[in-house]
Amino acid sequence: MGNIAPVTATAKRPQLKRYLLAVLGLVSLGLSLALIDERWDVSHLTTVNAILMVVVAATGLIAIHRTRVAEGEPIRTVTPSVGDPVTGLPDERYFWYRLREEYKQVHRYKTCVSVAIIDVNHLASVNGRYGKACGDAVLSHIADVLESSKRASDVAARLSDDELAVILLECTKDGASAFEHRLEYAVNRQPSKVTVNSQALTLWVGVCTGVATAMEGEANPEELVARARQDLEAAKEERDRRREFWTSTSA
Repeated sequence: MGNIAPVTATAKRPQLKRYLLAVLGLVSLGLSLALIDERWDVSHLTTVNAILMVVVAATGLIAIHRTRVAEGEPIRTVTPSVGDPVTGLPDERYFWYRLREEYKQVHRYKTCVSVAIIDVNHLASVNGRYGKACGDAVLSHIADVLESSKRASDVAARLSDDELAVILLECTKDGASAFEHRLEYAVNRQPSKVTVNSQALTLWVGVCTGVATAMEGEANPEELVARARQDLEAAKEERDRRREFWTSTSA
């Protein structure tokens, strides 16, 4: 995988320029008021000018603070480099790097972050029956559906052979549940079309998803992922229970 060092905060410059322009505008207004007061001795103009200078000082301090924060803060990028040749997604190493960076934002700005762990149903069976190339095509298809289901700011990655993950930025528990249902619905509606021995096949391969949400002061990245995996295992047990029920009633 390529370099995953934080990107410099050049993208913050337009916001900082706006602060500087505001300061310059307020200073110019203050100087104009001072000249008017000196020439015509307008009542209460001195008080107004004093208040204006306080606003100028406060705006300047905010600009300085934002500059210092921007210098030490990585810009949120989705995929600075590609780690997995099958899905085109970053690998597990980048997933953990980004999740730890997002935790810093959670504690600094009092936001939240959610994680979704996605298991591709019976990928090993597809590999065994049709070959690994077919399994890779299915996995690539699921990754494409995942990319189209998440927000542009969210970060998807491949964790293992049949397991994907998404870091849902500033996403509440309800938002994570909505994503879970949206993804599973999209996968169920879009089969994977593969070619095996020159024969076109349509494979309906579903997914199971586990989600967990961390708020300020809650858990650490490892515990968050562990909770998402627990939710995933519960979803897989429910999937198997439903399949057993369907099989028994159809026999």
